[in-house]
Amino acid sequence: MTDEDNCFEFEDGLVANDYEPGSGLDGIVCFSGGKDSTAMLIRMLELDDPVNYPVNRVVFADTTFEFQELYDYIDFIDGWLQEHYPKCPRIEKVFSEKSWEDWFYGEITRGENKGRIRGHPLKRYPCWWSREAKIKPLQKAQQGFKWAYVGIAVDESHRVQKRDAKRKESLRVRYPLIEWNWTEADCMAYLDHLGLGNLLYSSFNRIGCYHCPKQPLHSWYEVWKHWPEFWKESLHWDAESIRVRDNGQGLRDDMTLAEMEERFKNGFVPENRDGLYDCKSCSAVSFHSTGDLDLEDFDDDNAIERDVGYQGSRIHQDQAKQDSDEATWIPPSHETTNVEWL
Repeated sequence: MTDEDNCFEFEDGLVANDYEPGSGLDGIVCFSGGKDSTAMLIRMLELDDPVNYPVNRVVFADTTFEFQELYDYIDFIDGWLQEHYPKCPRIEKVFSEKSWEDWFYGEITRGENKGRIRGHPLKRYPCWWSREAKIKPLQKAQQGFKWAYVGIAVDESHRVQKRDAKRKESLRVRYPLIEWNWTEADCMAYLDHLGLGNLLYSSFNRIGCYHCPKQPLHSWYEVWKHWPEFWKESLHWDAESIRVRDNGQGLRDDMTLAEMEERFKNGFVPENRDGLYDCKSCSAVSFHSTGDLDLEDFDDDNAIERDVGYQGSRIHQDQAKQDSDEATWIPPSHETTNVEWL
């Protein structure tokens, strides 16, 4: 794999790169607690190669809407790392400067919908909360570092796009799993081999905010069945989004969560675990770092889903039908032939 210089730009135009050789800020790991970034971090430490894979800082961008099991897992991994790799820096948490409520109840500031209340992030657009709670805090944390490491597996390498050539050369972003030719299944097998699997994957394909509008029906079912307190909060934000938006749209555009709950209570169990709009916050970080997404691209101010007539439109009907045709989930293979253990 050939690495390219990549740019992280702040909204005010500042470039997040002032690396100085000898500063000790050679490598920062963007850690999510998911299988890929966890496997990547541990393998980097296992290789003990500070020249090619320096680890000077490990940062977790906290959306404040993570499952408690994820917070517990991160604490567990942090302790495990201190025991097995004492030189590894502690996992740090970074947060959005403004609260979720500030953005949710804030007014759209431009475009045709200027002055309307923003409400919940939309299903088919880059998530503004990913921008505020993931990208911006990670930008700030990465200032001064030479390398930023992102955990994207080789079978997800299509998520790594070539940066805009017009961008200034700046922070270097590397994807060790792609360099090692590791798949998502390899990451899962590696963690299982170490006894470090994340049990949330028994319920979800991808781990994100528990009220993420992009999650498939099966994920919603899991939240309803196993995390009633989070389901109750999701119901709240669905109802609030319907209340504050002019077009009365909640987290989904095919049904309200209250209607979904009735289906679950009546025995509906989604069979498929994949959906069309799974949370891709890691992709969002990657696309922004490579210049394929600007911060402005996370604004959904002029989205058709905000149109007052959207709910009854043919476009909405076609998209809702597409959403219902969710792909069949295939469990990840634990074939480990591509993995060499130390």
